[in-house]
Amino acid sequence: MKIVKLIALTTFLALTSTQSLAGDDDWKTIAEKKVSYKSETDTVNPITSSHYSHIKVKCTHGTVNLKKIKVVMNNGEEKVFDNLGVLTKGMSSRSLNLPDKNDAKLDKIKLEYESVGSTALSMAGVTEKAEVEILAKKAKKED
Repeated sequence: MKIVKLIALTTFLALTSTQSLAGDDDWKTIAEKKVSYKSETDTVNPITSSHYSHIKVKCTHGTVNLKKIKVVMNNGEEKVFDNLGVLTKGMSSRSLNLPDKNDAKLDKIKLEYESVGSTALSMAGVTEKAEVEILAKKAKKED
């Protein structure tokens, strides 16, 4: 009986985890950045000029403290997202809704963040500088 429950539980987890991964196909990497150990603000220009509805930041190495993200659209509209928290390798921020007035496109992203750790700890092999990817989700066209 315990084996049947174990098999049922494993099957359930396998099925639900693949369903949650299926939604990740909509996200496209539009920029990558290496984060220094001191607090900094970087401006990132997306590599494509498509119309996006959402963005999120994914940590691919190390640990990063995301303080603030400011998005600037090509029509001059801006939106600021605060208190995004600490991300470790493999984690991503919540989905951030972009302004979409007059079909504006994403022009640039200003990231205020810092890598958690220090140069000394990095040399000792304890921490790594954080690397992040900025992912975007294309806006669905309404006919």
